[in-house]
Amino acid sequence: MKTRAVACSLCCVLLLSVMLVGSEGSPAEIGPYTFETFEADLQDEDRDRSMGLLVFLPEREGEPSASPLVVFNHGFLLSSLGYLSYGRHLASHGFVVAMPSFPTSFLRVHHVRLAEDVRFVIDSLLEATADEAHPLFGRIDPERIGGAGHSLGGKLSLFEAVTDDRVRAIAVLDPVDEGNPIWNNPKLYPSVAPELMPELEIPLMFIGAELGKVLVTFSPCAPEDENYERFFEAANAPAIEITLLDVGHGQFVDEEAADADDPCARGDVPSEWVRSTSVAYLTAFFLGHLAESPEALVWLDERLAQDVADGRILVREK
Repeated sequence: MKTRAVACSLCCVLLLSVMLVGSEGSPAEIGPYTFETFEADLQDEDRDRSMGLLVFLPEREGEPSASPLVVFNHGFLLSSLGYLSYGRHLASHGFVVAMPSFPTSFLRVHHVRLAEDVRFVIDSLLEATADEAHPLFGRIDPERIGGAGHSLGGKLSLFEAVTDDRVRAIAVLDPVDEGNPIWNNPKLYPSVAPELMPELEIPLMFIGAELGKVLVTFSPCAPEDENYERFFEAANAPAIEITLLDVGHGQFVDEEAADADDPCARGDVPSEWVRSTSVAYLTAFFLGHLAESPEALVWLDERLAQDVADGRILVREK
């Protein structure tokens, strides 16, 4: 692998000393690990690309230090700051969580380059964990990497993993395959579903918002022909699709970062329930497929069955 220069790299971290203590319990509860966070600015000089990175790093006292890695990619025109609750929760269950903030704007987005950015984040973290002089030395298990994300970030996780066999499992929140709804350019916004989904032969989970396809302004936030259902239908087994009923596309974002003028349809289901439920599903899925916990997958099956019985979700599996 070609080594790329990283300016103000992962060695130049800003420790934020955020600590959280939980107790043993279900994936829906805060986990048993304390963690700290740090920020870094990454510079890929080969491609003249820069991006911010927020990392949640769990402490594993008395255990092997290498943790599974989950790379969580933000939605269009958002940043990692919109999903801090997900990073905290996953880190409390023992995952290193990397949350990049990509350079995007309404007129400046290129899905191919953004997928390359996701790969650069993974490359940078694995270079750091293999460097004996680096603070991250030995902290990430390169054999246990997962992808996650919301909206565009969900698509990017899937798109990047098509050609990256280091990624072993993916769980995404209301992914959208569409590019710019005004300018259809397949070079900038190549379609992943159905064309590329057969290339992914790893466990997949798609959590979708029932109201994402509802038109509010000039275009639905998650058009029906580009939404999570199309990804699931084109996916190889094992895959699971979870539809959150009466929930809108923007309700996955943390409250403090949510857009007051959200252009997406919103349901009557409290956004706090949407976030807490989604991160519980994500945590159980990754505990099962990256941390090899069969108990977590049993918990997930039971929780899904209860939520279906309560009329909160619909589930399809294959």
